[in-house]
Amino acid sequence: MKTTRPLTDYMVKTLKPARGQTKWTEIPDGGCRGLMLRLSPRGEKVWAVRVVVNKQRQYQTIGAYPAVTLAEARKRVAEYISSARESISPESLNAKKRAESKTLAEAHHEYVEAVRSSLKTRTVTGKLAMFRDHIAPVAGNRLLRKIRRADIVEVVDSVRRKEFPTQGNRVLSEFMALLHWAEEREWIDGVPTVRRKTVGTRERPRDRTLFDNEIKELWKISSQIGELSGDFLRLILLTGQRRDDVRLMVWDEIDLNTATWGIPGARYKTGIDHVVPLSSAATDILTRRLSDDATGFVLAGREQGKPFAGQASVLRRVRKKMDATFTLHDLRRTCRTRMSRLDVDERTAEAVLGYLPSGIQQTYDRYDRLDEKRDALNRWAEHILMVAGERGGNVVPIAG
Repeated sequence: MKTTRPLTDYMVKTLKPARGQTKWTEIPDGGCRGLMLRLSPRGEKVWAVRVVVNKQRQYQTIGAYPAVTLAEARKRVAEYISSARESISPESLNAKKRAESKTLAEAHHEYVEAVRSSLKTRTVTGKLAMFRDHIAPVAGNRLLRKIRRADIVEVVDSVRRKEFPTQGNRVLSEFMALLHWAEEREWIDGVPTVRRKTVGTRERPRDRTLFDNEIKELWKISSQIGELSGDFLRLILLTGQRRDDVRLMVWDEIDLNTATWGIPGARYKTGIDHVVPLSSAATDILTRRLSDDATGFVLAGREQGKPFAGQASVLRRVRKKMDATFTLHDLRRTCRTRMSRLDVDERTAEAVLGYLPSGIQQTYDRYDRLDEKRDALNRWAEHILMVAGERGGNVVPIAG
């Protein structure tokens, strides 16, 4: 019976392809069952192994020589064979080994890239922002395999201390989604059990709107905190659009000739294009920001090609100055509530905010209500400016 000779370091080092060789060849190692050295026609050498897992033969590339030595290749084969007895495939074992040195930040990056294609752009942006602002500062550099319940609680508690109780629930969900995704890839052996009741905050529907005196104060403060931050706040208040819709606004969406802002469905929550008529107060802001070579984000951040990203810090500064608690979404709710009190009909007010009609109306009523939306936002802008003292006329404060 012919036996295969064990490979030696010298043999591996001096091995060359045969004259006329056109395909990869395999040289088995008689000193290690299953190990083979693959040799290319150009002389490249790659270690590989065949191992049986659950009665199925599996093939696994180990690495290239000389980066992986003969001794290291044999050691890896021994690990694969040992794991195979426990029904663990070479691929799964490799994943576990990679995870041993993987940080939470590295894992989250891979997680987002893996799910990116199945999510809307705004959802991906939200995931990245939550990790960057809340998880990374506390636990981003910690090893994924060592994450415990205490780490999760610490992250959520840090969010709650920032007076963002509802955001704490979002961060908890993102953290747990990452860990479950990592568990499926066998990077971790299990996900810590965390009772949402313990670390989360029960969410209740919000009904906060700003009073007229608060609108006046907000408008005044927005002119004192820097042009970019102030324009961001004022455009949310004037248009009634979502925080990120305003933050990610680009010049290609703006038509100052027709005073309209067209938000493409690709980045809008409903998935349908949404047209926002612009009041004179809103166009004044945009005209001031416009330059001859204006491209990209209207509210461009400090980093070239990046949008404004200081929304959280701006809100904290403004709330501190006003000694009032509200969210950026409360500005949108204030716009919607005030339109009703300015005698804007419900259908138009809902259309301004981009809400779709329900049931059969959505199917058959395709009227865009652009003129009605323009009138509604003009009324709202005039009310803001009168309250702020920038327009004449008698102002009748609207409570609550």
